Amino acid sequence: MNRRLLAVPAVAFAVLAVVGCTGKTGGTPNPAPTSAETSSSDSSGGGGGSAPKVPSPLNTASITSDACATLSASARATLGLGEGTPRTTSNGPSCTFQEADDPGNQIDVTTVTANKNGLSDVYDTKGNDAYFEETQISGYPGVYAAALDDRSSGKCGLFVGVTDELSVNILAQYDHGAGASDPCPVVAKFGEAMIQTLKEG
Repeated sequence: MNRRLLAVPAVAFAVLAVVGCTGKTGGTPNPAPTSAETSSSDSSGGGGGSAPKVPSPLNTASITSDACATLSASARATLGLGEGTPRTTSNGPSCTFQEADDPGNQIDVTTVTANKNGLSDVYDTKGNDAYFEETQISGYPGVYAAALDDRSSGKCGLFVGVTDELSVNILAQYDHGAGASDPCPVVAKFGEAMIQTLKEG
């Protein structure tokens, strides 16, 4: 678990790493840190500009103190998720959402306030990832990335840039259902719902 401060802390202390856990740990994922030095030295732009720019920065005031605010009550209901359980991590505020009908399936979300260059810190440390796949979530830049490739085991990590200085890490850990064999669509849907929630204020 020597990753970037990532997905867990960072100048980014780089990036939240989505590390696979051996099993569910009561809503506590194991992201792995990296050092700010690594992310800085790997950065070609020096100012954290390696990732695509966020087209229209979202109002993130609510999620920089409470990651459970990434979803509205109606969005949780649509996704079949229960109320989130908040946690505090060195990377930033986190929240664990479990499926209402199957608590064995969960999504952990972290507002990566420890990184100061948003999605660029994820790009600058991509050499530490087992997979790194660019995407867009409702028009916002994103990257599927994690330190271990456990996608065939129901785990998928996604980073979404919500401003140029802030990214959100979404990690699915699914044991049952379609998400157990194809978890990345699960985090993509969560990301879309998060962006809609932030747009609505």
